[in-house]
Amino acid sequence: MLSLIRSISVQLLEKDISRIIGNFRRLQSSSVNVASDSTAEYSSTDSTVEKDDSTTRQTSIGRAAWKENVIEQPVAMTPAYLEEHYREHREGGFYYDHRIIVPEMPEKYTVKPFKTIKTGGNHPDTGRKEFRRVGGGLKKTWLWVDTKRQGPASGPPLIERVVRIINSDCHSAKVALVGCGNTLHYIFATENLKVGDLIKTSSEIPKNPVGALPAGTMVCCVEDYPGWGAKYAMNAGTYAILMKHIDNRCIVQLPTKHEISIDEKCMVTVGRMSNIEHNQFIRGKAGVSRLMGIRPKLGLFHLKTGRFGRRPFRPKPILVITGEKPDWPNVIKLQSPDLNFYE
Repeated sequence: MLSLIRSISVQLLEKDISRIIGNFRRLQSSSVNVASDSTAEYSSTDSTVEKDDSTTRQTSIGRAAWKENVIEQPVAMTPAYLEEHYREHREGGFYYDHRIIVPEMPEKYTVKPFKTIKTGGNHPDTGRKEFRRVGGGLKKTWLWVDTKRQGPASGPPLIERVVRIINSDCHSAKVALVGCGNTLHYIFATENLKVGDLIKTSSEIPKNPVGALPAGTMVCCVEDYPGWGAKYAMNAGTYAILMKHIDNRCIVQLPTKHEISIDEKCMVTVGRMSNIEHNQFIRGKAGVSRLMGIRPKLGLFHLKTGRFGRRPFRPKPILVITGEKPDWPNVIKLQSPDLNFYE
């Protein structure tokens, strides 16, 4: 019994001593930092501070070596892009998808999160039911992700630093906050992107567009036409493969195995989209679906399991994207005008 009490008391004493030593070392390190900060203030009057390593060279204004030849460009995303790609409603906002509405149309690009309103599966103007199994769930904030990657057409590339990588309520992939100079904007993060990494963007052919990449490159955020913004391979864990080059066109295989032919000046992001484990998420209980805004379904309709195989289909032909929007007829006639069934 005495030996047990003695061992316990020794352990308590060791913990107390280690805690005291840790506090003393912490205080000592903080005093050293304060002293170094004070000496740095007095030495900041020098015009330049140069070191042997070129990567750590800095000037008096705090400009790093990698920023010497950087070209700063404004964010390409504008409210006009939202008006073209999303449906507006009468209250001045836009209809992001069948689950949420962004009630206010922004005047210019901003990194501030936007509040959203749930639709409940109803039309935002008429109130009529449009989608089943939609309603409820947690509140969501919408982030304005810049899908236009526009760099300088000549000269040094646009270099941006990753400030933060966060999860988005309205996107399956992770979102990265990047900045250059006084410009901040959100982009979709790739698989191996980390805080502090440098991102280079250039519109010059031998550098960044899809026409400059070798065949077999894994890409994501693929544009369908130059300057229109990313459209393909934008979900979590997805990627497209550059198959081959034909003249000034590039054949890209989408995640659906469908091949498209795009212009060589279309911008792409090299790599795979982040959050690869998104499709492995297990809900575990019905309440998780309700928190996600998914209502329960009836047990009357069941999907085919594919137990007895499937019908083989021919692959779709290559879709050639030229940037010209087709003119669809306003009136579609389902029968010949020569036929009159009332005679």
